[in-house]
Parts: sequence; structure tokens; C-alpha cells
Amino acid sequence: MTTPPRPERIGTITVGGTPIPFAALPGLPELSGDEAMALCARHVAPAADERILLLGCGHGALGVALARAAHLGRVTLCDPSLIALRAARRTLELSQIANAEVSEAISLLPERAGQLDRVVILGPQSRALARRWLMESLALLRPGGAITLAGANRGGVQSLIGDATALCGAAQILGVGKGCRVAELTRPESPPAPPDWAAAPGVAPGSWHRFTAQLPAGERELLSLPGVFSYEHLDEGTDLLLHSLPLPAGARVLDMGCGYGPIGVAAAAAGAAVVDMIDASLLAVAAARANAERHGVHGEVLAGDGLAAVAGRQYDLIISNPPFHAGGKVDTAAAEALIAGGRALLAPGGRLALVANRFLSYQKAMARHFPRVERVAESKAYHVFVGHV
Repeated sequence: MTTPPRPERIGTITVGGTPIPFAALPGLPELSGDEAMALCARHVAPAADERILLLGCGHGALGVALARAAHLGRVTLCDPSLIALRAARRTLELSQIANAEVSEAISLLPERAGQLDRVVILGPQSRALARRWLMESLALLRPGGAITLAGANRGGVQSLIGDATALCGAAQILGVGKGCRVAELTRPESPPAPPDWAAAPGVAPGSWHRFTAQLPAGERELLSLPGVFSYEHLDEGTDLLLHSLPLPAGARVLDMGCGYGPIGVAAAAAGAAVVDMIDASLLAVAAARANAERHGVHGEVLAGDGLAAVAGRQYDLIISNPPFHAGGKVDTAAAEALIAGGRALLAPGGRLALVANRFLSYQKAMARHFPRVERVAESKAYHVFVGHV
């Protein structure tokens, strides 16, 4: 069986006394950004005809507020998370917003270079991703256009404002409250010389971060992007998983929560016949597709937050380093859904392999669905479980 669609919950944030309903989908972090969104909506006054880009849109309530204010203009909502974009589409529907759209593009460059009047950034957790967004904002805005920044102090909004100041000059603080702040800057006619970080690989628009990973079949150069899990190096858990698990030649493999694709690349290098990869991060999907093309991985790289994208397919091995955070909270729902739904996708004799932090024991959950479960490797921080059909 495949896992059923996860239920929708409707929440609200209040802006200027007006409640805005939003879709709160499972797997989408509860944002301290709710306060940042409300603060931003109270203090930002776009012109009626502005063309606006909202980066890091989350569940989309701020997009509703911006679209109502710029009722003769157009608002585009973007987010790295596929779950966030699904929530944002539903949020726009709930308020019957016609002058806004949700885009799954990881960048609007070069098509919309110099065409926007305002870019609003809800600060992401990754400072490197925030810097990439700032650089893209400069390229997307017309001279004199506005960059609006919002976020929580504990989420690094003050560093974001500082980085924007280095690019555009002084920032105006529009509002402060509930541990959040909103600032605004103007794109100068001739921006000053950028700081060194502006040209860093992965930060400069259109660029990739590149590094070499030691995979079981040898070294491979991999491409990645800020905002993807462990984007600068192969993480310890994935390294343990790859070096403790035989990857049989000729196998059909599914990499669930693939990130930039090191597991899929390793499986292909070991001779896998087909390797499909899935991730809910559009940045991860873009990087995994690039790495699959570079390293001759045969299969599909799909955007999805569950197994529905590969329903009806069959695999010899499902392998994953599953996420266990939603925002700052431990959330094992994704791994538990993979365990529950994965067996139906496995051929006779197939295996499901997971790596997890030592404090997360998936052994009991796996034992409910697999006749044999073994721990095949462990380190001080991680352990690897394999369920056998």
C-alpha cells in the first residue's frame, strides 16, 4: 500500500484585525515566521500595482496580505519546500486570491531580470541560502526597487539585514516585535562593490557548490546548493550507511529523501540498473538531477514528500537517511511513513535500509512491517537498520 494523503489543517494569522486562513500541512514547520509574517504585513505598504516576489513563502499567508495590498499588481510565491508550495496554493484558494501565483522554480533568473518592484524575503535557516536570495534579488529588481526582509532574531534576521546592508547600503527598520523584525532597503542604481561572499560558489546566482565525496566506488565530485541538508560535505550518517550496506549490481533502488543525491550516485556506481530519487526540497531535486546527469544515474529524480510519486513501482532496495526535524522539533513522521509504506514497493527478497541518530530507534516500527530487522552498523552518533522482506 502507499501512504494516504496527509490531512489538511486550517490555521489563521491576524493582520490589522483581519484573520487570514492558511493551510497547515503535516511536514511543514510551525513557523516562528508566523509572527514575522504578521509583522511584515503590518509594516509593508506596497504600491497597488507592484510586481512582488515572496521568497520563503511558507504556508502563504503573507502572500495573501501582499496580494491584497498590491491588488493591481502581481505576487509570485516561491519556497524550497514542495510542502510549503502546496500549502501556499491552498492558502491562496482559501482567500480567493487571483493576482498571485505559486512557482516551483528555484530561481526566476534570467527570465525576470530587472522586472520586479519588490522582493520580500522571509529569512531561511541557511545564511548561505539567504545570501543567494539577496544576490538574486539585486538581479531581479529594477533600480529603485525594494528589498523587504523579515524574520525572527533567533533565526538570524539581523545577520540577513547586515548582509543586505553590505550590498545595498543602509537599511530602514520598519518594525520590531515578538522577537522578530522587518527591514527595507532600496536597490541602488549602481550597487557598491559586493563583499567577497557574494561570489562564493552556490551563493552567486546560477552557480553550484562543488565538493569531492569519498563514496564506496571511489571519489566523486558532487554539486549542491545552500539550503540542502549538509550541502558542503557528505554527512557522517550517509557515509556510515553507504560504507556498511552492500549495493548489489543490477538492483532497482529507491533513494527516499535523496538530498543532492550521494546515495543514488553511489548505487549507480555500484552497478544498480535503475535508481529513482525523491526529495521534498526543490533545491535538493535540482542538485540531484544535476549529479544524476553528471554521473550516469539511470532513473528519475522526483519532487515529492512521500511514496505516492513511485506508487506501483517495485524495488530491490529502498535506502534513506530520513529527515527527523520539522523546524526545531523532532518529527519522525516521514521515516515512519516510509517504513509503513515501503514494504509494498519491495520485491521478494527486497530490503529497506535506514540510518538514524542513535537516539532515534526505528527498530520497533520496522519490526511491525518486516519479518526480519537487523542493525548492520553503528557509530557513536548513528546506527543503520535493515528490514528484510
